[in-house]
Amino acid sequence: MKKILLIFIISACIAAAASAGEGDTVDSAVFAPITPEVIGQGGSFTAVAHGYNSLFTNPAGFAREGGSLTILSATASPFFIPNEEDISDFQAIADAASDTELEDALLNLSPLITGNGIGAAGTAGIGLVGGGLGLGLVANADFYGRGETALGTAIDAVMDWAIIGGYALPIEIGPVTAYIGGDLRYMLRTEARDVAIVEFASAATDDVDPQFPVLSGSGLAFDLGTILEIGKWSAGISARDIGGTTLDYSQFTADTLEQAFSFDGSGAQVSENYVIPMVMSFGLAYDPESFLMPSFLFDPVFHMEYRKTFYQAEDAQEDSFWTGVHMGMEAEVVRFLKVRAGINQGYATFGLGAKLLFLDLNASYFVREMGRFAGVQPNEGFTLEAAIRF
Repeated sequence: MKKILLIFIISACIAAAASAGEGDTVDSAVFAPITPEVIGQGGSFTAVAHGYNSLFTNPAGFAREGGSLTILSATASPFFIPNEEDISDFQAIADAASDTELEDALLNLSPLITGNGIGAAGTAGIGLVGGGLGLGLVANADFYGRGETALGTAIDAVMDWAIIGGYALPIEIGPVTAYIGGDLRYMLRTEARDVAIVEFASAATDDVDPQFPVLSGSGLAFDLGTILEIGKWSAGISARDIGGTTLDYSQFTADTLEQAFSFDGSGAQVSENYVIPMVMSFGLAYDPESFLMPSFLFDPVFHMEYRKTFYQAEDAQEDSFWTGVHMGMEAEVVRFLKVRAGINQGYATFGLGAKLLFLDLNASYFVREMGRFAGVQPNEGFTLEAAIRF
């Protein structure tokens, strides 16, 4: 075990040193796939981390109860709530045979694009978490844009492949059980920044040929976390992308979405230092064991956390305090149903889950803050997960 911890510490030092290279520093997106279990609880999970989602939140959860073998998890997360007209306009975008038809369809979506913003995410993964071990292979794609005008909107898109491996162990200290864990995460990433929405949308059509720059490369991340349990209370701390995770990027030009997400690897080395910033999370949880009725009928857990992102770019603006606040609860109802609710950055979230033998189904509605201050740029969406999980 000492050797494993030594490897983690050395890797963290290497990551910190690498992020201090020459050239301007640019913040890349944090690796945090949206999942119904977590976002349905207001995005709070640090103090209650367990199972598959501890791969994205707190590696101390690898050693806690609630471990799982996930044969396949597939999650879809539209960052909007579509109506019938929106669906028709999306179909018009896919069927567009010219720039004019494409622009007309986007103009029809103006209320959505300029009000809520437009985007989506999709995640697919496998994972083994339990008995101290955490292993996962995860693919995650995410894009979002919002502008003052529909055709003036720019899209940011990220695609990740991540291999995650880590270990956690429990330590008994009198009445306290401490779970301490860490993991290494090797990532392949492509990202396209500030792509005109017309160019991005045309990449999904057969008859319009766009061209936009894409960054492609890899990086090695290090995460560390702990959870302390005493009686009905638990507290958790996690540090993800310790020291900042430097991405070794080159740039090439793509003319299709498939090419943009191919991890091409060709092109010229970029002069800027692209870094995934470190994120620290501090959480607290309370498990009353029984609440208003017998626990086999209704068994809730209440929790909250504060999250701080350490941006590295010189011109980066600090988030306000309230954008880092997350609160939530999950209640097990008659053993196989889960009811979730929370407050995510000041906005309400709700979710449901059901476990039927090996089939795990989860869904959540959420609002998140896309600006640096709560209440400035709310983005509404929902997320669905279907998983084969034991």
